[in-house]
Amino acid sequence: MKKVNPVAAQQCRNRGLQKLTIGLDLGDRSSWYCVLDETGSVLLEQRLSTTPKALRERFGGMPASPSRWRRERIRPG
Repeated sequence: MKKVNPVAAQQCRNRGLQKLTIGLDLGDRSSWYCVLDETGSVLLEQRLSTTPKALRERFGGMPASPSRWRRERIRPG
């Protein structure tokens, strides 16, 4: 996992018109997310609590944009 400091997290929020891709692996208590830039480079990869407050704090400052959702379900083998 690539660890990023809070400065990098703030830069992700301030990207302006750059298109970002956010992958979110939801869990019951905690979730993982990864932010990619337009070239596919990882800007940020971290874990957060799976609560409305935590999600709002992490992603609420990002500019609104049309969303495309791709849902995948991992089934126990």
